[in-house]
Amino acid sequence: MKTTFEIAKSGLFSAERSLSTTANNIINANTPGYSRQRVDKAPMGQNIGHLNMGLGVNVLAVNRARNEMIDLQLHQRRSHMGMMQEQKAVFEQLEASLITDSGADLDYRIGRFFDLFSELSNDPQDMSVRNNLVSEAVQLTSHMRDISDSMEQISENSSYSGEKTIQRINELLNDLSKLNETIRSAEAMNRPDNAGLDMRVKLLEELSGLVDFETTNLPSGSLGIHIGGVEVLSETVVRPLQADINNTDKTFVLRLDNGTVVRPTGGKLAAAMSLYTDDIPALKERLDLLAETIVTEVNALHQQGFGLLDDQPRDFFDPAGTDASSIRVLDEIVADHRHVAASSVAGEAGNSEIAASMANLRNERLIDGSRVVDYAVRLMSEPGSRLSHLRNEMQTRESEIQMLEEQQQRESGVNLDEELTLMIQYQNAYQGAARVLAAAQNMYDTLLSVLR
Repeated sequence: MKTTFEIAKSGLFSAERSLSTTANNIINANTPGYSRQRVDKAPMGQNIGHLNMGLGVNVLAVNRARNEMIDLQLHQRRSHMGMMQEQKAVFEQLEASLITDSGADLDYRIGRFFDLFSELSNDPQDMSVRNNLVSEAVQLTSHMRDISDSMEQISENSSYSGEKTIQRINELLNDLSKLNETIRSAEAMNRPDNAGLDMRVKLLEELSGLVDFETTNLPSGSLGIHIGGVEVLSETVVRPLQADINNTDKTFVLRLDNGTVVRPTGGKLAAAMSLYTDDIPALKERLDLLAETIVTEVNALHQQGFGLLDDQPRDFFDPAGTDASSIRVLDEIVADHRHVAASSVAGEAGNSEIAASMANLRNERLIDGSRVVDYAVRLMSEPGSRLSHLRNEMQTRESEIQMLEEQQQRESGVNLDEELTLMIQYQNAYQGAARVLAAAQNMYDTLLSVLR
């Protein structure tokens, strides 16, 4: 008789636990990051002589339905996506600084500058052409300085973005460390903290977009994290990241507080570091080379010529400004346009050989075997080319992430129809166990009445 009571009691407990778990699934069906839970059960029995007597059902645990392999693949895809999103945002800014809606961009201004020297060669004494030439040169140099300043600002924004990303990564690592403690305590009491495990999934999801990492599941239930092969989170210790930035040399090094260098290869952080140290400086270096070439070649010819006022040789551009951030027209030229040298012979105002030679510079292959205007066009088109490649890659990654999320949803998502069907089953099981208990009670009462 006692065995029957125990069987009924275990059935009631099992049905109640299953019913409450199903109810929790239904209530959290639309909760972001929630993983469907199921009650694991096992039959209990006892061997008596040659017989095996059933002793009811034992509730082993309440487990989450989650495919960790899919989570791992999602982390990798999101890390790559985070990197590309950061790159895309920066290259969009770079493209905007190089290409305007007005059409008066770098290639146009350089071409117009040489065209005006060609016009000057037709009439070297025409002051209106000289005025237009100097005005266009001033606009060209101002435009190049603006582009350089814009690139420098974008560079600073990238370093700032990297620092903010590091701050957020450290916050996430601290949150994960706190979860390690609660999950470890729950595991020690054989009561898995499923809510904490779901929260950990959400934190890792955000972290994967910021930086690439490897995880290690420790026996205690805690999670270890490595970035670039360097441990940043152990069972009980967080090792915060910090940025070592040199604005002069454009270096961005990621370190632990003990000086260990960490080299991430993915996520928003890796993109910010690469943009700051490599991509933006490389583009600015090409812009500086363009400015230096224009200054050097134009000045070399201009010093061989003569203006309308005197026989003194002069530079056209200020020789102190040989990069895009400092290029400018010589103050004497700006103050008096008659100083523009068009003649190759002193005192011959109608001579235009120097002006013609200046105009011919546009056809010379002065930079890496390219004409100056062609080089400017390639420089301007580089961010757009990178953007096109990034957009294609991002479409592929978005499709992969969507597919993996759908697979994980099938694994861990809540199907309301399935849960409601299970609720009816558990309700019936509870009622059945209650009837067994009532029947055992009646049998016990009958037995007592017979023995009185």
